[in-house]
Formats: sequence, C-alpha cells, structure tokens
Amino acid sequence: MGTILLYGFEELNDILAVKAAAGPFQAEVKPVWHDGWRTPIGALVGRKTRPAREGVFSGKLGGRMMIFCDMDSQMDDLLPALRQAGIGPECYKAVLTSWNQEWDGIALFAELQKERRVIEERQKGK
Repeated sequence: MGTILLYGFEELNDILAVKAAAGPFQAEVKPVWHDGWRTPIGALVGRKTRPAREGVFSGKLGGRMMIFCDMDSQMDDLLPALRQAGIGPECYKAVLTSWNQEWDGIALFAELQKERRVIEERQKGK
C-alpha cells in the first residue's frame, strides 16, 4: 500500500477530496502539519533517515505539495483521478526516491519551486 503525503493542505474538503481520489488505489493519505515539515520525508513513511531538524517551521510553504510514496505503478491512473478531484497543476507533486528521502518537506518544496521557475522561463523563451 502506498502513501500520499500532503503539505500545505489546510482545508478539510481538499484533504477529503484527495482521500476519495486515492481510495481506489488503497493509498493512505497523510496530511503533514507544520510540526512535521522539518522531518525527513522518508521518516514520515517509516524509512530509516537522519533525525528531524530542530524547531517547528512557523512560516508558510507558499503553496501545496503532494509526495507519492511507493506508488510508482499507479501514477498513470492516480494523477487523472486527482485532477478530477480538483487537485490541479498549481499543486507541486513529487515521488519519494532514495535520493530525496533524506530531504524535509521545506527543502523539497523549495527545489520544486526552482524547477518550475526554470521550466516556465524556458517556455517563455520559445
């Protein structure tokens, strides 16, 4: 069974929409609140990682992010289901890998923002 980690999802209706879309895939949906944003992503799904950074992040991410853990074979069907549930392209999406499992949610969100900016700048240049 896979897991979907939710960052920046503050509205219950949005969380329930993700749960409904993920239900047919037997995915566990876990909202990650501010006190978990400094915890390595892998640790949130039971992998052995470094300890969490100290302190609670008190700021805002600046958007929403979903991290898909152990769901590689279901992504082609899951993403359209999430779109139908109202989770569009403004929500950052990532897959948990051996490379990023040590990152915390704040670091991954910042990296996804940078990548999106680069893509948007390239598209403007065409």
